Amino acid sequence: AAFIGFLNAMGAGDGAAAARWVLCFSATQTCRGESAKKFIEEMRALFQECCRGFGTGIKFGEVLRGVLTLVREHGVSIDANYMTLVTNVLVLEGMAGTLLPDYNVLDAARPLLDAHRRLPKVLFRAALPVFSGAKRLADGLFVMTHR
Repeated sequence: AAFIGFLNAMGAGDGAAAARWVLCFSATQTCRGESAKKFIEEMRALFQECCRGFGTGIKFGEVLRGVLTLVREHGVSIDANYMTLVTNVLVLEGMAGTLLPDYNVLDAARPLLDAHRRLPKVLFRAALPVFSGAKRLADGLFVMTHR
């Protein structure tokens, strides 16, 4: 839930919320108190600079690299499963940027993120195959129109 919350915060351009989600990426968080407050403030500043939300041309990899820099500087703990997600997203974003430069990974994920946020969990899981099929169709149309 924390990673999806982080993605939703990115989509909203909300650096403070994104920071709070990142602080949930470890059950044994070492960044607390004043350090956590400073991390949240610097995340807010990072997002004001390069992550203003859906539809604003966010360079997903650039934002994640900025987040990881702040994580390192503030000693934020990230469990291995979350670090694996971040690494995979960076790889996929890099591939998408090379193959389809106009494709925005975060904007493409918006319909699924919106559905996840708005629907009850059981309904979202039941509807996921339909959402995934619609997203594949939309992605296919994007590829066809951007060749």
